[in-house]
Amino acid sequence: MGPRKKASKPQPVVGSSGGEVLLRPSGPKDYINELSHEVLCHIFRYLPMKDIMCMECLSRKLREAVTLYLRVVKVVDLCAGRWWEYMPSGFTDGSFLLLLKKMPDLEQLYGLHPRYLERRRVRAYEAFSIPGVLEALQACPNLLGVETSHLELVEAIWNYMPQVHILGKFRNQQTDHPITAKIQTLHLVGVNVPEIPCVSMLRHLYLKWVRLTKPQPFKDFLCVSLRTFVMRNCAGPTNSLKYVPLVTGLASARNLEQLELVRVPFLGGLIQHVVEDSWRSGGFRNLHTIVFGACKNSLEVDLGYLIITAARRLHELRIQPSLTKDGVFSALKMAELEFPQFETLHLGYVDEFLLQCKMTHSELVKYGLADVIENPGIITDIGVKVVNEVFTNIKYLLIYNCPHLHNPHHWITDQSRWSRLVDLTLVRCHAIKLESFSQFIEALPSLEFICLDQMFREPPKGCARVGLSAGTGIGVSSALVSNQNSNNDNDNNNNHHHHNNEPNMPPAPPAVNIINNNNNNQRQQQEHNGNSRGKWDGG
Repeated sequence: MGPRKKASKPQPVVGSSGGEVLLRPSGPKDYINELSHEVLCHIFRYLPMKDIMCMECLSRKLREAVTLYLRVVKVVDLCAGRWWEYMPSGFTDGSFLLLLKKMPDLEQLYGLHPRYLERRRVRAYEAFSIPGVLEALQACPNLLGVETSHLELVEAIWNYMPQVHILGKFRNQQTDHPITAKIQTLHLVGVNVPEIPCVSMLRHLYLKWVRLTKPQPFKDFLCVSLRTFVMRNCAGPTNSLKYVPLVTGLASARNLEQLELVRVPFLGGLIQHVVEDSWRSGGFRNLHTIVFGACKNSLEVDLGYLIITAARRLHELRIQPSLTKDGVFSALKMAELEFPQFETLHLGYVDEFLLQCKMTHSELVKYGLADVIENPGIITDIGVKVVNEVFTNIKYLLIYNCPHLHNPHHWITDQSRWSRLVDLTLVRCHAIKLESFSQFIEALPSLEFICLDQMFREPPKGCARVGLSAGTGIGVSSALVSNQNSNNDNDNNNNHHHHNNEPNMPPAPPAVNIINNNNNNQRQQQEHNGNSRGKWDGG
């Protein structure tokens, strides 16, 4: 550390008139060192640990503030919340131990993702090794959990510090196979995995673009604590019978809340039989999110049994085009069930990869992704009418590529009022009639947002009557109608109705945002999944 600069003394300056003397400092004022230690410690809460460590060598006061901050900190993230990055380079066993000794109250350490760790200490050389990291971690008496994606370090923590849990999300930064350890969240993206073993403490499992190399990758699959299971575009066994242990293992996870199967060729009718055997003991009864996409062997009964079993908690449902049929919802209506928490429905769901794919058919075949051809959904106006009779509390509705829909006004009946619908998205529904659509949106009392993609060249007729406007050019054009204008329109309408004695006329709905999007490149932005939009976790 270089010598500190002496405080600058004011230098006298003679004014232009020659009579006034002004005092002007000879250097810039140091505002940081004028702050109290308490204020500096509060500022450190918003800075990455790397920047805090650099401040320690700037001045004596900053060094004292950093020491005070580290003495009381309980949660530290070495990667500043960026799981795909590595912790700052330059650490050795000695420097890392010195840092953790300054944090006696540390309870949770996130971002322990070193670029490289030696397996053992190196004599006469300051290396960064697994034994050195363990020694530093053991210097924190209150440590409860560590987040790391280093496979051998996880094994060492498991063996020598069994009381410490693996926090956050274990991702494949340096490994190509999972581990049976105290892991609660496991993200595997774009790696080769021989099999999915039994991990008793695992709660969240994400498999995306994973290649399962063993002939029986789910033979020992059993995760009884599982709450989330996502399997998207994975290359595994083509024999549908090989997926029987997977489905039965999922049924044993009594707390399973989220089930997403995209391009999983399980045996048709398998889920139906597993649900029949396990629902009494709680299998699939706590599901709140169900996603089926490009599952080539799936049947309506598989989806229907899951929906019926999870009726009490279900609030989000995304259905692939081959299952977007009238019969699915007619059967649910005949079951006379109630869905008190249901809010979000996506009809004709197509995985984001297929919407953006620029690969040729031969490339798709090479990577095992050309098994399913997504045809349009075959649901009709009758089926959509039944949708709201079944899901009476629906708030978010997205319909993709359903060419058999013609008259949205017919979706409304005495039993199906769509009274809580606040968000409506229609994509590639070319056959819908404009006049019927305008009548439909006029009858929605709670509607706040409309998205129309690849549908209309001009605003639907009747938009002006309900305070709507839509873009007509290429790209996205939106018009926001303020609440003030909406209230004025309502007041004028109410006065008009009062003078004309027409009490049966419905009042104008509240202000609505409408988007008419004709740009194919922005299709992926239109996928809406209610209050939890689908997130793609890149690898």
